[in-house]
Amino acid sequence: MKKMIIGVAMLLFANVGFGQISDNAVIPVSVTLNSILRLTVVSGGNIQFVVNTIDDYTTGIANSPRYTTRFNVASSRNFNVLLYSESAAFYGMNYESAGGTGNQMPLNNVGYLIDNVGGATGTTVSVATVTGLSTATAAVLSAVDAGSSTVNTFDIKWELGTVANASMNAQTLLEQSLASDTYVTNVFINVVPI
Repeated sequence: MKKMIIGVAMLLFANVGFGQISDNAVIPVSVTLNSILRLTVVSGGNIQFVVNTIDDYTTGIANSPRYTTRFNVASSRNFNVLLYSESAAFYGMNYESAGGTGNQMPLNNVGYLIDNVGGATGTTVSVATVTGLSTATAAVLSAVDAGSSTVNTFDIKWELGTVANASMNAQTLLEQSLASDTYVTNVFINVVPI
């Protein structure tokens, strides 16, 4: 009887050991990375210089918080920032209604520099010298590292008629003898992934 119990126990263990089968299942796993590229003008989306003294006409208007545009970029890829004017000049308010023959002011009377206020990293993350506004597309920031809008925060510091800056108009506003008018252009800021 003892031999029989041992024999049945051995058979049972052998059956359990060899009776199980292995099975496989396939679980697909995918990862979708959406490209994020968002430019936000935080403040200073409408810059308006008011020239109302002879000093403004002769020395210009330097940058101050009133003449600063703050923008940020949230991006999942490195990027460039391009800046350019929509039109070839600042046009007086009645330019269109006068059949395209109204008052004009050269773009390079307005200049800008760009300050990196968020700690962004990359090849060019600021523009330290004042540059005159132009219709030419300027890559003002290049190969900026991807990151959050907190890190990629920048200030565009605008100024008007400060002739001491080499790339701006060499004549003062007074020397140009510009007609009294409100001169306007649109400036575009584009963010391009690289």
